[in-house]
Amino acid sequence: MPLDIPNDLPTGFPAQTVTTLGNFKRGVISLIDKSRLPKDALEEADNIFLYEDGQPGPRPGVDWFGTALGAEIDGVEYFDAEGTIHLVAAAGGTIYRSLDDGQTWTACTGATYTSGNTVHMNQYNSYLYLTTGVDNILRYDGTTVLQTYSTLATPTAPTVAETGLAGTGYNYYYKTARVNSVGFSIASPASTVVQTSVPRENWDATTNFTVVTPAAHVSGQERTDIYISEDGTNFYYLNSVTTTSTQADTFKDDGTSLVVPGVTAPTASTAQGPKVEQLVNVGSRMYGVRDTVNKHRIWFTSGTPPYGSFSSSYDGGYLEWDFGGKFYPMMVADYRDGKGTPLATVWCKSADGQGCIVQMSLDLFTVGDISITVPSAYKLPGSRGTPSPGSVVNVLNDFMFYNSQAFYNLGSRVNFQNLLSTDEASANIRPTVKQISTMGEENIASVYFDAKVYFSVGYGSSTNNYTAVYDTERKAWLPTAFTLGFKKFLRYTDTSGGQKLLALKPGDSRLSEISTSIRGDYGTAFNTSLITGLYPTNKNRFEFQFTEEGQVEFSNPQGEINIELLGIERAQGFSTVNTETISATLTDTGWGTFAWGTTPWGDTSVVIDTFSESSVKRYFTVQKELNAFQWRITTSSLDADYILRTLQVVGTPTQGGMPRQWRI
Repeated sequence: MPLDIPNDLPTGFPAQTVTTLGNFKRGVISLIDKSRLPKDALEEADNIFLYEDGQPGPRPGVDWFGTALGAEIDGVEYFDAEGTIHLVAAAGGTIYRSLDDGQTWTACTGATYTSGNTVHMNQYNSYLYLTTGVDNILRYDGTTVLQTYSTLATPTAPTVAETGLAGTGYNYYYKTARVNSVGFSIASPASTVVQTSVPRENWDATTNFTVVTPAAHVSGQERTDIYISEDGTNFYYLNSVTTTSTQADTFKDDGTSLVVPGVTAPTASTAQGPKVEQLVNVGSRMYGVRDTVNKHRIWFTSGTPPYGSFSSSYDGGYLEWDFGGKFYPMMVADYRDGKGTPLATVWCKSADGQGCIVQMSLDLFTVGDISITVPSAYKLPGSRGTPSPGSVVNVLNDFMFYNSQAFYNLGSRVNFQNLLSTDEASANIRPTVKQISTMGEENIASVYFDAKVYFSVGYGSSTNNYTAVYDTERKAWLPTAFTLGFKKFLRYTDTSGGQKLLALKPGDSRLSEISTSIRGDYGTAFNTSLITGLYPTNKNRFEFQFTEEGQVEFSNPQGEINIELLGIERAQGFSTVNTETISATLTDTGWGTFAWGTTPWGDTSVVIDTFSESSVKRYFTVQKELNAFQWRITTSSLDADYILRTLQVVGTPTQGGMPRQWRI
């Protein structure tokens, strides 16, 4: 009776049967998803990329990509300059770019960053924005000269001239803020009070009005925002004036400009951009999270020229989410609600490890001829957030991410119409997930590539030291796929059009490439070990079989394949029964490689195509009495590869009874 691993195992075998295990592809990742394999099908499978159907290919290997930079790399990304791919890296405080797949690097001038901080990069329109949460935002435009966002000096208090407005009963104060193409300065001190008996709604352009004169124009300034208050404490946006010379234009307040209560006078400068750690494209705007100064803020830029502006004067701004509360925005993505409406989706963390997910919209209100963008947000009921912004990864129609309790999946479900649901995706490897150190959660990195999701995590470490793989086609995990950790993954298309998966290890000064065409890790061969379960030789598990032979079959073997048969002998107990090695020999195709009419037969300038035997069958004698058996297949060379088709033993049941040492 043949024994097929993907099917249920029989309880024993009749006399004179051939017991067969078959159809496994040699690869090099640890055992995946034991719950989807039959019980005892595999007792152990270290470094085997093994699925229940015996496929797919070997675990991707890792090797160096490009050349080294002069210091540890703090960030890397690519920039698409109208079809020309630039590789941009940050190392040692300097930004470098390469136009030849990292073979040569050119240092960029004009700005630096604080070395040792992770540099996040995001291409928005024709610029690559570089953020650390510590330094001002940098911008790369395809040249080797960086642009930096610079702050604007806080203006002095504006002067106010009154026309009419005699009396008392109503008080008005003004502040101003300088604005450039990015953001605004800190608001000025308040002007002197305007006292009047005429409420502002009754002012006019001829008899009752004020003229506000802001401070003088400074370099880089494009506009001046005007704010008004009735109590001298709460100042709200009123209007803007264009500043094009050394003296700002004056603003005439005749009561027609509407007060915008949703926009207050700035207490911190955003002219250099906010101190966010990461910017992400959402629709036609950029959103920023992990503000190191204002930890509850979710920033957004203008969606029209000037692009990349965070100023409310240019339709940018921020939402103060759960201000003073326990939820902190960590990651934002361009997603949708359950009905398919595009929304900014924000993952938040909390101290209890649960967090939440927030969905945010920008609503446009029009009053008269003035349009106002007002941000609003709501929390998804029952959702889970993340302390690991790098773990949030788009997987087809859903998002996967890490939470302190598990890996979750955010998406629509059949039984939840028009709703999003967060469901655990790692239940069958939960004990392994629990080993991820809370000290290293924020460092988790992820990527979706070739139908697999890679999560680089720190098992018992604050530094990523393992990489787990989730196969989306087989719904199966490899929790220790790589005994290597990475702090950044990058999907990259090289100058020849080849798609590659690049990675950055902690502490490295050069990039790595992950590929199925690489047979080892940085030139070191994988050590693979496939161990089957322990199987009885007879239907009665207490009887013995005189085992005559062990037989194996491999397809397309390469390199040395080590075979070990273990078993429970009558006299020796559990021990090694036999060990053998198969050395797969490559054979050439003969004359078929050469064109007889143009190439002499003896010419060796053309490399002969070589192939291994399509099927290799081998056997060895056993000649021992076995109660149960187990197989171990190992490889330790770079060129080793195989598809395992058959493992079987042949023998005859014996009537010797049970060994004396089994008696109790």
